[in-house]
Amino acid sequence: MKKISFRAVFLLTGIVCLFNTCKKLPPPDEFDPSGTRLHVVWKKSFYADSSQAVMLAPIITDRYVSVLGISYGKLENHIVVFDKTNGERHPVWQNGISCETNNTIAKNLLAGGSNKDILFCATPKSLRAFSIPTGQPLWTSIYDENNGYFNGYPIIFGSDILAISPIKNICHIDQYNSYTGQKTTLFSFNEYANAIQWAVNEQKDTLFFFFNFQNTYCYNLTKDSIVWKNTLNIEYNSPTSFHPIIVENKYVLFQRNSTVSCVDFYTGELIWTVRTYPIPDNPILYHEGKIVVRPNYESPSCYDVRTGDLLWKNTDLNMGTASNFKMDTYKGNLYFTIEQGNISNPPLLYCLSLATGTVNWSDPGPDKGIIGSITIDQQTGYLYCSSRQSVMCIDLNKTPKK
Repeated sequence: MKKISFRAVFLLTGIVCLFNTCKKLPPPDEFDPSGTRLHVVWKKSFYADSSQAVMLAPIITDRYVSVLGISYGKLENHIVVFDKTNGERHPVWQNGISCETNNTIAKNLLAGGSNKDILFCATPKSLRAFSIPTGQPLWTSIYDENNGYFNGYPIIFGSDILAISPIKNICHIDQYNSYTGQKTTLFSFNEYANAIQWAVNEQKDTLFFFFNFQNTYCYNLTKDSIVWKNTLNIEYNSPTSFHPIIVENKYVLFQRNSTVSCVDFYTGELIWTVRTYPIPDNPILYHEGKIVVRPNYESPSCYDVRTGDLLWKNTDLNMGTASNFKMDTYKGNLYFTIEQGNISNPPLLYCLSLATGTVNWSDPGPDKGIIGSITIDQQTGYLYCSSRQSVMCIDLNKTPKK
């Protein structure tokens, strides 16, 4: 058989691309597995040219994992969608989709809709919805300088999305239809409200829990009334933008700048408060009766949700500085990343025993550094994370335990 020259193949490819619209695909990914003990299922560049980005926590849906990255070079919020099993890019998201508005940095990426087929990109000034199957923008809600802003991080409310927007000293709690963006103001509040969470009680009433500088609240949407208001009587401690955590309709956890407080779900009575080093930028984690706190420049610690008693504190670890670094758990272990702060010590993925806080292992991954938030698929044991250039999937079940 006569050999075809490389030049001929190149020209033939060009002719095919001329008559068939070619999309710019990311370059093939290659990595040296000997540089890591982690079992890497796949690793893909976030940008086609391998440019660096800061990436938020990956969002897992039925078939896909979606990642929002913020470019190092400019204010650009960019969403890319990958097949969660093999890392292939969704056909209509090959080059990613930009979701920036008014040069604001995205704060959150969420998945909603009746089939988890809608992505919501939230900034302090905008809320945008995109269809995962088609990659098309569905709607945008924008606040200008005169009308207010989105406060804190929106949350999923059933199949829709819920956001707080203070306008002229009045906080509006608004529900947005996932597919149309139609806004319904559920209720308004004449005090500052920073973050919100919801639950359904035994009577099937929908309850909202929110807080500000000193007070915590429970509002019954079904009955349109305040159930309880509790002044915590703690030293001035600014609230964070992270939502309260509801624990089995028994406890409500509120995270402030340097405290975590637990109140009774039904009465709002303060059960305990623990003081920590400042934790304004990272959400606490609750799992099976334990609360893990990640303070800046301090050691990770774990508390009992019923009593607030300290269960463990790993004084060998310094968490460094981080912003919105999400932790996760899998099969009795705790996973998070720590950025070491210098080139000679790369960012590491850590695995700790959730029971004792002892380190099982740490690893930089195939890119010599894993940074930011991580998300674990509890059904498969796949951990999704990122370096500064790549998104990757790690099989925890095939990764060494020590």
